[in-house]
Amino acid sequence: MTSRKTFVAGFTVFSAAALTAGLCVNAASASPLAFAQMQAQAITQATQVVDSLGQSGGGIYLDNGKAIVNVIDATAQQKAEAAGFATKLVKHSFAALTNAKNSLDAVKNVPQTAWGIDTKNNQVVVKIYDAASKATVDKVTAAAAKLGDSARIEHRAGKLSTYIADGDSINNGQFTCSLGFNVTRGGEPMMLTAGHCTNEGGTWSGGDVSGAQVVESDCPGADSGLLTRPNGTGDGAINTGQEITSAGTPTVGEQIQKQGQTTGGGSGEVTSVDESVNFDVGVLNHEFGTTAHTDHGDSGGPAYDGSKGLGTLSGGDTVTSYFYPLTLELQSYGLELA
Repeated sequence: MTSRKTFVAGFTVFSAAALTAGLCVNAASASPLAFAQMQAQAITQATQVVDSLGQSGGGIYLDNGKAIVNVIDATAQQKAEAAGFATKLVKHSFAALTNAKNSLDAVKNVPQTAWGIDTKNNQVVVKIYDAASKATVDKVTAAAAKLGDSARIEHRAGKLSTYIADGDSINNGQFTCSLGFNVTRGGEPMMLTAGHCTNEGGTWSGGDVSGAQVVESDCPGADSGLLTRPNGTGDGAINTGQEITSAGTPTVGEQIQKQGQTTGGGSGEVTSVDESVNFDVGVLNHEFGTTAHTDHGDSGGPAYDGSKGLGTLSGGDTVTSYFYPLTLELQSYGLELA
């Protein structure tokens, strides 16, 4: 894979007040990199504010690049607005939503379902697919009902599937996936992809890389796979030339880009975070859901926002694509971005 470096000059760092007032970048005319810079700044500043609110904070989400701070009382609302942010008065704190989501994690053996936190709607969103058995539907519906209005159920057509199929990206002779991020461990160059890909074993190749061996493979639970990179010249950049210099936590409403060997490039929006997705291969934890379109063979491919890497693709359906967070992969394996 040949990578080109992209340099962008003239960025302006905007204050929270300017972001809130919409004085920074017009989303319709902003370049992808400028918009990514705006989102990153909004997320950082809003997160600091909501963290200071403690139990009165309901999390944050993005609306066309602008951060909205959820609050559960007037005191918190005044504090957030004094910091320059638009607010939304909600019923449930982020801590309460997290507890609700964690209670659902105790529901086991329910393939073809998923649940995660939707801060925009101040709920845990529970997805049940047509492919789920009646027993699974009944079990998950009953568990969600106990959470009252802190949860909502969405019935989805079709079937959840992890993406691994024929193609021409990285492959082991039987299965094809996509390279997520070039990384290093202890100075050694390696490649990060999906764990349900590396679970297949074998020797992997793609681009100018050959003879790559599986070093780590975790799936289900996580969905991370690490391959050696015995040769190859790829650096820490997407094949479009966009450099990846950091890893970040996804935020509901965040506009993202993705790459995969089957569907190529594209964009989408983060719709949920900390999602537990019950694929047939088992439960994948801490996933984030997006509206990005992906398909078989895209597994392991990257989601990113400007120069910030977000995660590697696990799978999904025709509506939602799920990614495993890059921050967790780097921490788990002791990696650095190349």
